[in-house]
Amino acid sequence: MKPIELLAPAGSPEALDAAIAEGADAVYLGLKNFNARMRTSNFAYSQFEAALKVLHRQNRRLYVTVNTVFEQREADRMYQFLKYLSLLGPDGLIVQDFGVAKMVRENFPSLKLHSSTQMNVASARGANILSKQGFSRVVLARELDLEEIRRLHEQTTMELEVFVHGALCVSASGLCLFS
Repeated sequence: MKPIELLAPAGSPEALDAAIAEGADAVYLGLKNFNARMRTSNFAYSQFEAALKVLHRQNRRLYVTVNTVFEQREADRMYQFLKYLSLLGPDGLIVQDFGVAKMVRENFPSLKLHSSTQMNVASARGANILSKQGFSRVVLARELDLEEIRRLHEQTTMELEVFVHGALCVSASGLCLFS
């Protein structure tokens, strides 16, 4: 069994510094586009590049959120964004949209795919389908209790990630219109 990874959000460079100071093994963050937390300050490209270098020097991991549904008119921009990320080598992408996942698999196979909690995966069947689609980790629906997570773990070889603190959507994770 792999050791537990303490993963913290970093919505700004200041939050990144706090997460590292408090012992996070890894952080996830969004850049100025294609992430679901557009109301936070997020990272400029230069800040992201610096953060990635620092974290990798410290043997810590950095995951990039690419967790919005993109429109067809954004396909070229998404491709260029993924190309940029593939050249820098974050430790994984947290993805919601199957179109993004397909673009990554076909063009940038060195990038690891993690399913976003917004995919609302609550079963081993769902996790195993994502595994067949090239995902290496699934961020489980936030509503699962510990026993449900244990049962799911027994039925999949996927890496599992769970939220232990933070907002819960009023309806179903990933389908909330208020966040």
